[in-house]
Amino acid sequence: MYVRYQLEDIQELIHKCLINDRGGQEKLYRKFYPALYLLCKKFFKDENDALEALNDGMLKVFKNIGQYNENKGAFFNWVYTIVRNAACDKLKRDNTHTFTSSDITDFVIAGSDNPLSDLEWKDIYQLLQVLPLGTRAVCVLYYLEGFSINEICGQLQLSAGTVKWHLSETRMKMKPVLLKYHSKK
Repeated sequence: MYVRYQLEDIQELIHKCLINDRGGQEKLYRKFYPALYLLCKKFFKDENDALEALNDGMLKVFKNIGQYNENKGAFFNWVYTIVRNAACDKLKRDNTHTFTSSDITDFVIAGSDNPLSDLEWKDIYQLLQVLPLGTRAVCVLYYLEGFSINEICGQLQLSAGTVKWHLSETRMKMKPVLLKYHSKK
């Protein structure tokens, strides 16, 4: 009964957004805000940047809500993808990150284990704080969102070598913290 109520509630909010009802848009925004804000915080250290990416993404949701097709997947997943892409767009647009590597083109990733897989979300967010913005974005897309290296290349317009370098940086910067605080018991 509860799940059905939630689904009907979402359908009603979608309908209100389709007719540009500001109250419906606000309710939808507030409903998804916690999860989407945490998503954007994975990409940005600064709260204002995270909030800007979230707002940019939700604006795209409201403008394009008529394109949502429930046969292709859950509404939240559609919104999540748009907001994640807005965060990636902000990274590219602001150019406040470093997406370059000095002549590193054939860097091999040592091991394919996900160093974040056994951690709690609060620990992951703390660990992400030690990473520079560009490295954090690649880390989030690869380890938390499950993107392949080629998909990250396309999303952030980077070479495969640069993506691999950022993943290496992720492991190098996180290793001391993981060893100190999260070693296997």
